[in-house]
Amino acid sequence: MGGVRIIAGGLKGRLIPFENRKFDDADITPQKVKGAVFSMIGEYLHGQGFLDLYAGSGQIGIEALSRGADPVVFNDRDARRCRFIASYCEGLGMKKQPLVLNMSAERAVVFLGSRRILFRHIFLDPPYEKIKRGVSVYPDVIRKIGEAGMLAPDGDIIIQHFTGNVMDEEIGKYSLTATKRYGRTALSVYSLTP
Repeated sequence: MGGVRIIAGGLKGRLIPFENRKFDDADITPQKVKGAVFSMIGEYLHGQGFLDLYAGSGQIGIEALSRGADPVVFNDRDARRCRFIASYCEGLGMKKQPLVLNMSAERAVVFLGSRRILFRHIFLDPPYEKIKRGVSVYPDVIRKIGEAGMLAPDGDIIIQHFTGNVMDEEIGKYSLTATKRYGRTALSVYSLTP
């Protein structure tokens, strides 16, 4: 049976039985990269809001949930992936269920901003554009996040992207604070410009 395991927190060791061939071959973040995400933002996220904006399998948001993040919100355009995430989370038997949205990233940002939900961490992993230049989706979404006022002042936006992408040093009121590379995958972090 395919899937990925939760690597830390209260749900450590549980299998997320997401088989990407059943979901239009959705890319799954490698375990090493997932571990690196949480090494960058902190191992324990108790009470910190977490948004997985391009959720796919949901494993990044579920990992945040396992580490105590609250609230946790998942969003994906694919309705089947959203049903999978919602069903999996319901099966965990947690008292407080995460919110699962089936929208475009832009609509989700507007929706969450209008409800004044504040996040400490926002994770972006849209389908890779494997090009050695800038990719418009990142600045577009980051500007919308800034306009929506949904990132906490001490928060960060983590982008998983193709290593060859050229990332802007500044986007709106956010600055690139770190980039780490893992083969063909990179993680870049944006925070509020001081």
